[in-house]
Amino acid sequence: MRVGAAIVLVLSVLVAPVAAREISRIVATVDGDPITTREFEAYVEKLGRPPQPDAFLLETLITEKLIQKEAAAKGVVVNEADVDGYLAEVKARNGFDDDTFEQALGQQGLTVETYRQNVQDELLRAQLINQEIRSHVNVSPEEIRRYYEAHRENYRTGGGRTVLDIFFAIPSGAGEEETARIRARAEEVRSQARSRRAFRKLAEEHSEGPGADQGGLLGTFEKGEMTDALDSVVFSLDRGKVSDVIETPDGFHLLLVEEDVQPTYRPVEEVEDEIRERLYDEALAARYRDWLVKDLRKRHHVEVLN
Repeated sequence: MRVGAAIVLVLSVLVAPVAAREISRIVATVDGDPITTREFEAYVEKLGRPPQPDAFLLETLITEKLIQKEAAAKGVVVNEADVDGYLAEVKARNGFDDDTFEQALGQQGLTVETYRQNVQDELLRAQLINQEIRSHVNVSPEEIRRYYEAHRENYRTGGGRTVLDIFFAIPSGAGEEETARIRARAEEVRSQARSRRAFRKLAEEHSEGPGADQGGLLGTFEKGEMTDALDSVVFSLDRGKVSDVIETPDGFHLLLVEEDVQPTYRPVEEVEDEIRERLYDEALAARYRDWLVKDLRKRHHVEVLN
């Protein structure tokens, strides 16, 4: 054998195993069981290569491994009938037969087999969560009452300011001279509106806006319900006082706040189910995070390798 050929042969023997080991190197272990780069790549591919960093995706894969181990230890099992039942519900809900269901999955880059595996994983997780977490989450009447008192404004109904308006429209295409004439008319009417009764009478005579036949009554509004130009005036105006002339793209307004309407609040008995559901979901999410980060990790040995 020539020397050059011998060197090439020796190098190939030395380098090839290193390359092979590099391709399938171990990136993490869970209770001593390895996770290789090949397995990680297959997992990322199954997820459709999401944009999260590899470190985050590896932690997700580790969590799935932990859940599978925990489910096995506690005898939690998802059988084929459970998966079949879930798929039947999905098909019925969307009006799919077997062919259209397969086509829909294909448009998302999934096969029926891959989707079945995803469903099985999710059902396993859901059963384990029900067993490990939901039984430890409870919302007391005292918690509901405290939340209601702290967020009472969320359950407010009605209230606001009752507004009268005298509106002077600016015709489309009106020039500066006509606009100035309409403003002067608004200023003249304002000078005559010395009382609420006078304002109502003037609205009936001059207003070109809604509610003119009811003394200019617009309605009762909470803050933020009117356009910005009118809202800022209404909620800074003293009750019974007439505003300055307000110019908007459509015309000129004179506003008067006739009445402050006090709000009412939905009683806690009416909203307690809504609050209980909100607090339960928040507590469940917090307990789930603790279970993943603390409880589950404490019961298993996880090592992430550089």
